[in-house]
Amino acid sequence: MNAARRPQGNENPEEPFIPDFSEGAETGLYLALFELLDEGLIITGDEVVLEANSAACRLLERDYRQIAGKPLADLFPSERDFLDARARLFIQGEMRGSLRVSLPGERHRNLRFVAAARIRPGIHALILSADVIAEAYADAPFTDAAPIDTLWPRLAAALEQPVIVIDEQGRIAAANTAALGTLGLTRGSIVGQAIDTCMGIEWPAADAAPVARLTVPGRRADIAARVLPGPKPDWRLLVLPPAERTTVRPEAPVQAPATNRIVQPATPGAGSSADDVLERMFADSPLPTLLCEGPTLHIFAANNAAARVYGYSREALCTMCVGDLRVCPGDGRKPSEPGIWQHRRQDGSTFDTDILTYPVQSACHPGATVVMHDLPEAPLMAFETRLRHAVDLDQLEVHFQPLIDARNGSIRGGEALLRWHHPELGLIPFQRFAGVARDAGQLIRMGDWVLHAACAQAADWTRADGQAVRVTVNVAIEQMLHGDLAERVRHALAASGLPAAQLELDLDERVLKDENTPLLTTLNSLAEMGVQLAIDDFGRGLASIPRLKRYPLRALKLDPLLVGEVGVREDSEAIVEAISSMAGVLGLEVLARGVAGEAQQSFLSALGCHLQQGPLFGQPMTADAFRAYLQQTGARKAQ
Repeated sequence: MNAARRPQGNENPEEPFIPDFSEGAETGLYLALFELLDEGLIITGDEVVLEANSAACRLLERDYRQIAGKPLADLFPSERDFLDARARLFIQGEMRGSLRVSLPGERHRNLRFVAAARIRPGIHALILSADVIAEAYADAPFTDAAPIDTLWPRLAAALEQPVIVIDEQGRIAAANTAALGTLGLTRGSIVGQAIDTCMGIEWPAADAAPVARLTVPGRRADIAARVLPGPKPDWRLLVLPPAERTTVRPEAPVQAPATNRIVQPATPGAGSSADDVLERMFADSPLPTLLCEGPTLHIFAANNAAARVYGYSREALCTMCVGDLRVCPGDGRKPSEPGIWQHRRQDGSTFDTDILTYPVQSACHPGATVVMHDLPEAPLMAFETRLRHAVDLDQLEVHFQPLIDARNGSIRGGEALLRWHHPELGLIPFQRFAGVARDAGQLIRMGDWVLHAACAQAADWTRADGQAVRVTVNVAIEQMLHGDLAERVRHALAASGLPAAQLELDLDERVLKDENTPLLTTLNSLAEMGVQLAIDDFGRGLASIPRLKRYPLRALKLDPLLVGEVGVREDSEAIVEAISSMAGVLGLEVLARGVAGEAQQSFLSALGCHLQQGPLFGQPMTADAFRAYLQQTGARKAQ
């Protein structure tokens, strides 16, 4: 990409630069899209800033002329800061982290960065964003514990129930997506801020019901929020009502996905409490987690990760004490002290791991303690070993999520989604074991199984009006580079009798990033068969836009995270609109995944994005339920 061409002669101070369109329209579009990013973008070459978008100027509190064309070292408070950043970014190749940059008036701030892949030799891209949590806690006194607690924001994000986490100083430490939907606010506008500066709040009196009233700017009615004790002393949780929305439910029965809740024995008189919220926050944590009480650390809750590590069911763990799982070292250290401990599994084997313990407030379990530790190698290997045999033991299953034409409600296709029936843990979505499958080298084999299973199911699909329905199969980058994909697809189509035109393969956007002649040959072979090709989760990275025309693609599928911000963030709406316009020019169809509300549906439809998929139209369902759904919906003929 060329640096933007600077104006010559009489410069207009209101127009700091003129984009260079000499390499074609896609270059201009490329630069225009960068201006829509909320994150700051800086292009550097030979330690000089070649380009910066408006967001970068805002983050650095400088105008364009003070950044573009200037030495990169000018962005840092000192030569030492610059040399440190230069070594991390350009020598060590660090991809993510935090940088200390300078601001006018001899000030400085920390910015999060993502170092993008090289645009070409010597040219690098940095994506910058505000480190909201770090800045909010910048003045907090340093203790033996980490000064910035990022655990609770991550755990709150996993909750479906709207929750806001308030720290001991009244600041919003975390707000999950559900809470932002209820409030109608953005995360950047409230996280790290004192809650009483973001909205009006009336805390309950000491002798009153634990309900606070929130007055949110732009909302007519107040919001009642249940107040619960927080995860740390003097912290509080605000549990909000869910955002009101109208959804379209499928008429066919849908199998509910297996839950991953922490198992906890019933407690008399316990209702919706801090314990319920706390256990849900830990349920999806990848770290093995035990919730314990009393001096013996009796376990009253355990998550799936802990069950995998120790080899016991979660119910069995809830009848034990932490001491039952440990082989005490020679110093007799107390069971609650952190450090390296030797643990005992059900099969009699032992392993060492570094644990962390800390107290939490619990109404039903006074003196509760959290015990967390890193996933040790031995249990991970056991989990991986079982995954290696999942295909042979017939433990895999394909579910399907409908693709709908929003113009008339007709069903146009189904996306195949892999599930694993784990002997102890139940039905596990692919996202939960994708990393282990990749590390175990099983993605090609599992991908081949999904391809054959999905084609076999789709061969019998017909709508109520007799029209054929296509099936979508996601393809991993490993399958495209090392799996002889074209031959495997040809075999799956022949074995199932499915017409090639009814098969769509969703490709990872990474296929567009590098020139790869064998890969291009494979994609051309698939296109010649009549198989439809689409780029999945498009919109996360824009570096691949100029290469779209070089591949035999039919469609782009918008990133669900981008779709989820429609109606919430204007810049995300602008990016969706820009992608839709660009796709029209290139003759590509645009599909949307993750559509959850009618407002999103209307916005996308207005842009000509009529094929939509997401919770608004139906959750993933079993193959039998999906086949029944096809018949029961009475879909009208697509226009």
